[in-house]
Amino acid sequence: MLRALTYLQGQPMHAAPRPPAQRAAMGQMAARLTRGLQGFTHPAAGHRLQWDIRHAADLRPMLPHIGDTNLRALATATLDRFEAEVAPRLNDCRWQVVHNDLNPHNVLVDPADPARIAGILDFGDMVETPLVCDLGVAASYQIDPADAAASLAAFTAAYDAVLPLTDTELSLVGDLTQARMLTTLAIASWRASLYPDNAPYILRNVPSARDGLTALAAVPPETLTETIARACGRT
Repeated sequence: MLRALTYLQGQPMHAAPRPPAQRAAMGQMAARLTRGLQGFTHPAAGHRLQWDIRHAADLRPMLPHIGDTNLRALATATLDRFEAEVAPRLNDCRWQVVHNDLNPHNVLVDPADPARIAGILDFGDMVETPLVCDLGVAASYQIDPADAAASLAAFTAAYDAVLPLTDTELSLVGDLTQARMLTTLAIASWRASLYPDNAPYILRNVPSARDGLTALAAVPPETLTETIARACGRT
């Protein structure tokens, strides 16, 4: 039995240096990819996907598997806010098929210039959802915990320069980024409890999700939204 795969040149982002310019390049690439997918349809595009953050409320039964008590409490509070403040507004956003998994294991960069995005892998989580959810997914892996608001604003501004966001979408970026981090923590912790022998692989993105969520949650929501809007030239 053989499996034939095509091959893209490049170095996986997770194994490459992470210069600040890479964040902007990734924001632009994420927007270009979403723009390129506009108009694409498929009979299965609306399937229910566990990693689709518009369904974050489904994750509540998984929260007890987050071992750290403080982190579990933060994840619970994040989900409470998502259900009350974010989910009801998603129908006011633009919907389309998106990649939905732009994490550093699925992105290639140029080894000679890590700030240049060389390729995108793994379209297996594609789904029709609010396009700003895809921005939240990609942004969740681009946060500098030492300056969470500024790094999220810079990423969003780079995206917005290529694919302008509506005011509603822009106001949801902070919460959706945190919702993706919550999703990573909940699903990974739950799966690691089911498959302990594979836990190191399953939990590989947990440290960045933990640090990012902790840092973003420390910023008042209004301040975070204002910082993002200012970076995008909306104030």
